[in-house]
Amino acid sequence: MAKRKPVGANNTTFELFAPYNKSVALIGNWNEWQPIPMTKDDKGTWRVEVPLADGEYQYKFEVISKSPFMMDQKATIADPKALRYTLDSHENSIVRIQKGVPVVSTYKWKHDDVPLVPNEQLVIYELHVGDFRGGMGDDQKKPGKFTDVIEKLDHLAELGINAVELMPVNEFPGDHSWGYALHSVYAVENSYGTPEELCQLIDECHGRGIRVIHDAVYNHMQSEAPLTRIDYDYWFYEHNPDEASLNFGPKFNYEFHDEKLDIWPAREYVVNALRLWVGDFHIDGIRFDCTRAIKYFDLLEWFNKEAHSRAGFKPFYTIAEHVPQDASIATVNGPVDAAWHDNFFRQMSTTTLGANKDGREPFNTSEVLRLLDSRNDGFGSGYNTIQYLSNHDEERIMYQLGAMANTFDDAAFRRAKLGASLLMTAPGIPMIWMGEEFGQPTPKTLDPQPLQWGLLNNDRNKGLFQHYAHLIKLRKENPALYSDNFQAILDLPGRGIIGFKRWNDAGDVVVVVANLMPVYAGEFEIKDAGLEDGLWHEMVYGYDAMILNGDLKDTLAESEVKIYIKR
Repeated sequence: MAKRKPVGANNTTFELFAPYNKSVALIGNWNEWQPIPMTKDDKGTWRVEVPLADGEYQYKFEVISKSPFMMDQKATIADPKALRYTLDSHENSIVRIQKGVPVVSTYKWKHDDVPLVPNEQLVIYELHVGDFRGGMGDDQKKPGKFTDVIEKLDHLAELGINAVELMPVNEFPGDHSWGYALHSVYAVENSYGTPEELCQLIDECHGRGIRVIHDAVYNHMQSEAPLTRIDYDYWFYEHNPDEASLNFGPKFNYEFHDEKLDIWPAREYVVNALRLWVGDFHIDGIRFDCTRAIKYFDLLEWFNKEAHSRAGFKPFYTIAEHVPQDASIATVNGPVDAAWHDNFFRQMSTTTLGANKDGREPFNTSEVLRLLDSRNDGFGSGYNTIQYLSNHDEERIMYQLGAMANTFDDAAFRRAKLGASLLMTAPGIPMIWMGEEFGQPTPKTLDPQPLQWGLLNNDRNKGLFQHYAHLIKLRKENPALYSDNFQAILDLPGRGIIGFKRWNDAGDVVVVVANLMPVYAGEFEIKDAGLEDGLWHEMVYGYDAMILNGDLKDTLAESEVKIYIKR
């Protein structure tokens, strides 16, 4: 006798693409994990229908593996396309059913109508969810979750941030990681929260005019990822072709084409994840991790076009982390919108430290002026350039000032403000690594290291935060600072003084003068730079300056930057 369908149940379809495996069965908690055989269609997808009432269920697949290291053995795996895994050693897939259909999220979006800034006006804040909360001086003592980040969004709004770049929030093993060795490019990291809570975080960001950029790892996966145990060689290279420094785990084989099924399996798996995250999670940009390893510009161009097309009418921005830099990845004909400007980082961090580093000299005025304008370094436009002083892969500025440059206290904060001033007035899109805005002094580590929010109770740290906030406000209110126009108007290498002019077609003009050295510079003079006579205003200290006969005269203290705007 056939079993009755449970009251209120609808037939729900489960499926797994595993075209060359001998058998696949579904197991789940609705029937005490008893295997249910699945049937394969002529396209390689195994399916079965199960009558389930609305609710949440856990499940996995039992697969006869084709992976070389477990050939013909039974592998019990999570769904490679599930959006949630359980937060335990089992890592079961979780599905929510409504009327027989699996749903991505039940979250009701509230702020889709809030206008978001265009790409050229972005100020990006790189953020690790787990380490954003729980540090010294924080009333939240546990590692951060999506809901904990929401509680601190007012900090970012006060700073003036209009985009956050979330370090990977896809599923990784364990409960703390930077997130660059993933089990899934579909699932939301379970230690951070649920898909609904991620949607809420993104929606709350949008409500404050803050865009959200997804850090996507599309080069490789973690060695125990479900796909590796289904049919390793179908999705990954048997032998990773990359040099040792780029070998981070099983590498997607984007070159493999299954001629029988006419499918590029790795490409399809990844691009469908990209489509889901843009469409269902309402992200506003993608940062592609380690594009140097991905290598294929035509593939990145396809990813880029798919992301933009899914975003529809709203602004969207794609970024390549390509180190060492290759500006051709983000030119007019490049496959993505922008790329990290690694040479800017190397020089400006050296200049900020005031000490030689990695073969660079801190007070090389001509090199500083050259790299402030990324077009001198192969980029097509500031629009294509991400400028930064630090990121998660590098040591923090405040830590290096003490450990490398032997610079502490007021002198260290003057150097940090110097770097911030150059970052925020240069052409390109500025990016801040979380905590730099108030001088987090901790060394780089892969271990948990939450932000020390209590530092904001100190005058120097609070002053650095206010300096960043003032510069960001200045940038937003002066369109000349997100134009491409840049002209070096002062270069005094013997004194370590530089000056440059920014302007736009509407007549807005900003002049920046900086003393790169940690010694008092005294008077400087700028002539023949096309500066209009009249009253100008210095924006850092808030006083008026008169320009006569096109000449600007003023003084500079140690490590000081002054910014002038025509009244």
